[in-house]
Amino acid sequence: MAEDFPSIISKAVESSTRKLQDDLFALRTENSTIRIVAESLSCNLTLAEIEHSRVEDAMSTELRVARKEATDLRHKVQLLAQEKIELESKLVPYRVKVADLEGLIKADAAKVKNLEKRSADREVFLGKVEKERDDTVAKLAEANEENGKIAAELAQVQAESKKKLT
Repeated sequence: MAEDFPSIISKAVESSTRKLQDDLFALRTENSTIRIVAESLSCNLTLAEIEHSRVEDAMSTELRVARKEATDLRHKVQLLAQEKIELESKLVPYRVKVADLEGLIKADAAKVKNLEKRSADREVFLGKVEKERDDTVAKLAEANEENGKIAAELAQVQAESKKKLT
């Protein structure tokens, strides 16, 4: 049994060593796998960082462009507002003139209406005067005709009187 003890120990040590070597091999294999996974993750992280940096740069550029466009648009709006104010300042006197002219048109319309009424009244009065004139001319013509008859009678009477006197 004494001889068995060292062989048992050596077998146990050998078995332990083999087991430790197998565990070591398994751990090294697992460690290599973990390293590969870690390297892969590190590579993926680096790629993700690069992609993030690229996207961040693109977004920063896009934001800068958008801000510049917004600034340009604000400037254009300000210029257009200033132009609108200038145009309105030119337009206001014309609006005042238009309002004044509309007032004058209304006043003139009242005057024209009054003149038309007076003209119509004068035409009516002229018609009456012309009728009276025509009536008077007709009476005068009748009177002239009568005077002509009377003058003819008078001339005849004078001729007869001269004849009788002679």
